[in-house]
Amino acid sequence: MFWLTGFCLVLSRQDLPLPQQPTQVRGEIISLVSQNSDWVSFDIVVDKPNLILGPRAKLRLTWQSEAALRVGQVWDFTFMPKSISSVLNQGGYNEQKQLISQHIVGKGRVIHATLHAEYFSLRNHLITQLTPKLSGLMQGDILLALILGDEQLISPAKWQALRQTGTGHLVSISGLHLSVITAWICASALFLLTRLAPHPSRRNLVLALMLAGSSALFYSYLAGFAVPTQRALVMILLIMLLSLLRRYSSAWDRLLFALFVVLLIDPLACLSAGFWLSFSALAIILYTLESAQVARSIDSNQTLFATSCVRLRQFWAIQWRLSLILGLVQAIFFGGVSIHSLWMNMLVVPWFSLLVIPLSMLAFLVWWLGELFGQSWMVPFQLADLSLMPFGKLLEVSDELPGHWHSVSDGMLALCLCVLLALTLWRYMPHRRQYWQWHLMAGLLCVPMAIFVFQRIAQVETAQWTLHLLDVGQGLAAVVEKDTRALVYDTGAAFGEDFSYSERVIIPFLNTRGLADIDFIVISHGDNDHAGGAQALAKAYPQANWITDVDHLNGQPCLPQQIEWQQLTLRFISPQTQAGGNNASCVLRIDDGQQSLLLSGDIEKETESVLIERVKAGVILKSQVLIAPHHGSRTSSTQAFIDSVAPELVLFPAGLNNRYGFPKDDVIERYQARQIRHLTTGMEGQISVTFEHGTLEVKTYRRDFAPFWYNRLFRFGDLINPE
Repeated sequence: MFWLTGFCLVLSRQDLPLPQQPTQVRGEIISLVSQNSDWVSFDIVVDKPNLILGPRAKLRLTWQSEAALRVGQVWDFTFMPKSISSVLNQGGYNEQKQLISQHIVGKGRVIHATLHAEYFSLRNHLITQLTPKLSGLMQGDILLALILGDEQLISPAKWQALRQTGTGHLVSISGLHLSVITAWICASALFLLTRLAPHPSRRNLVLALMLAGSSALFYSYLAGFAVPTQRALVMILLIMLLSLLRRYSSAWDRLLFALFVVLLIDPLACLSAGFWLSFSALAIILYTLESAQVARSIDSNQTLFATSCVRLRQFWAIQWRLSLILGLVQAIFFGGVSIHSLWMNMLVVPWFSLLVIPLSMLAFLVWWLGELFGQSWMVPFQLADLSLMPFGKLLEVSDELPGHWHSVSDGMLALCLCVLLALTLWRYMPHRRQYWQWHLMAGLLCVPMAIFVFQRIAQVETAQWTLHLLDVGQGLAAVVEKDTRALVYDTGAAFGEDFSYSERVIIPFLNTRGLADIDFIVISHGDNDHAGGAQALAKAYPQANWITDVDHLNGQPCLPQQIEWQQLTLRFISPQTQAGGNNASCVLRIDDGQQSLLLSGDIEKETESVLIERVKAGVILKSQVLIAPHHGSRTSSTQAFIDSVAPELVLFPAGLNNRYGFPKDDVIERYQARQIRHLTTGMEGQISVTFEHGTLEVKTYRRDFAPFWYNRLFRFGDLINPE
């Protein structure tokens, strides 16, 4: 903990400026993240000549420029700084956690930049030279990732296919790749030395180990020293060192030492999913090799067929354990599991180990040698590309496989973990009377699953219902949950063809909550920050009933009406006629007879006045919870409207540090003057309000669902106080 605190303190205290004003910094481009039209996103490491030791702070910048940016360039940037704090919701992508794990302490938009210098980097030079040549091959993107650890050519569609098949680890240089290269180099060197220069001492072994170790170090450099590569390199070098010193150490000793060294070098590595996946995989393999009886049943008198059968059983034991345990780890980090990962990995892991990885590196060496002599020797790369053809075909058909990706809710994940722990206790605890307490614990761990199955069969209805106001930046998206069914109100924004808050936030949230039955989708009006993700939701939930006045969505008009749903009453109270604009937002009041919620869209004071007049005609506005009109702008939340609704809690759907300054301070003061509690999604992340038996239970993502230090609000350049 002290080391983690000091590490974050060094990252934070690097004289970076405060936000909200243009600032200047000199930095070296270390990674090109993405490019969209003339916008490019890249990471820089801040140039601090006085910092001799310790981590160097990184920034993620975006720039609208036609300049030819390359890794290794040093620029003087003038940019508008921004905090790394991001939207936070259950099931959603935690960007700020990922940025922290990469030592990125701030973001920004470049206003102006001047090239200062360009440093030569062998890895970056090789990437620049090799990328255009491999881009013309069918599997050139995979080859580039296998050789240089550069994944820029891999399309989002292929990444999706890799995730669906559970084979993404094969294209990220890690222990498998480093072990294969090291083993091939060591075996080849030892074979040649013993035949060309035999010697009775350990000289040949030492030379072979040193050559293999140097190769592993160089391959790690080519891979950019990623976290999985660091872990594998430490273990390989440790094994070689102990072999040279003739010191015994168990495989578990080496694994723990590698874990210690990786966390010593980078304590923030534990925030990345790759860290847990790689160390979990190694632990599973070591456990299987030590515990499996088949591993000790091989002797020199067995036939080749019998030995092969034993090895196949051992390989099967490793694969099913890896698929099961890593599947659970994958579900924890990514909210789903690949159904076909077991059999696909059994096919492709040996293929990669014996053919693809060695052939790819051999092709790279031949090509590099040809470049030194002014030749372009691409034939070996074409052979390596052919060796990847079967793997490419598997990825192409992955979308057509039934159940290729299964989303797992948090509740189901917890139940599976309980059952797995119960089975583990039952498997490894002796079946004797003196161990009855452990057997009882195993039985109790199965009780939650039994209750869950009973509730599903009996379809038990409860009085509890919950509003989830999702954090979608400067926009609105809300989900009302009742007995495993849901109503969605607005979708948040969408930008371009590649980004939608429906895909980034709403659908992952519904999956993690186990909400597959979406009965109603209500779109208040046509503004992008409310309706931008409508098409994505329509594709994901074609059975949903749409209520909206937005023409192209072809929904039921949002006119005054009443619908009974899941023992709740949905009262649509505005607009009275179909129109457009903020004041024509679909206003929905939901109540259970005791408590109520008012969703007001973007209505402004004109519509608020109309609704207040309609109270005299019997329209009910009074509600315990109010979603503030128009994100808390000055054009809404008049004092008369607040008094008519008289909420106990008001929620502002507004992004952190949004350009409009919502919610406005004077609007917040109107609610505070009436002792009304207020919360803002940009500050709290997802806000969930549970209604049950006349009481409100309020939970937020940052304070309740995941109250970890890396989820708090950060200032620009600030990671201090992680404890």
